[in-house]
Amino acid sequence: MNQKDPKRLVIPYLRSVDVNTRTAQLMMIGSFVFSLCISVSAFVVYRDGILKQKDNPLVMDKNGEIRKTYDIYNDGYETVSKKALVLRGHELFFRLEPDERQIFSNIQQSFYLGDFRALYEFYQSQGYYNNIVQRNTIQYIKPDSIVFAGGKGRFYGKEYIRGQGGQSVEKFLVTQFDVIERDRTDNNLYGFYLDKIKIIKNNLVSEESAKNAGLNSINALTEKEHE
Repeated sequence: MNQKDPKRLVIPYLRSVDVNTRTAQLMMIGSFVFSLCISVSAFVVYRDGILKQKDNPLVMDKNGEIRKTYDIYNDGYETVSKKALVLRGHELFFRLEPDERQIFSNIQQSFYLGDFRALYEFYQSQGYYNNIVQRNTIQYIKPDSIVFAGGKGRFYGKEYIRGQGGQSVEKFLVTQFDVIERDRTDNNLYGFYLDKIKIIKNNLVSEESAKNAGLNSINALTEKEHE
């Protein structure tokens, strides 16, 4: 009776088990290394995201508006930031209510965004703000467009002056300014500043009453700017 030697059968079996065990160990090591690489990569991406979020926080300004700041500007963000700065600065400076505290507060805020001080001093010397208060007049603007060319910009819009008894004036308003970079602060979140602001056009569109508070002062300012 021809029987195989049991010892000869056991050795190949042990060798097979050893190979399978090593293969399983290699697979486990490979899986561990792969998982470790994925975890490290995920951590790096998460860390970078957190750092960018810290560098570019969402902030709330004094008016309760949520704004996002950017350390690195591309064309899109830069244009949006510049336009927001121009709109906010002009709104603060040219929107006037018959309230001395409101006028002073708005103009002070506009100084952080642009060089409106020369215009303010001229208006003040002409008694323009006193006229606004004494005649219970409201002034506000509506933007049409804002354009930039190099480091310069222009604001195009309408200026409205409404007084008592239905008195009303509508005027074209065009200003010119340089746009320069500035560090962001709590009072200027845009990273830019409007320098050398000038009124280059302030002509009447229509007039419903010949007597409107401060009208002569505005015309005098326009003439001075054209000289």
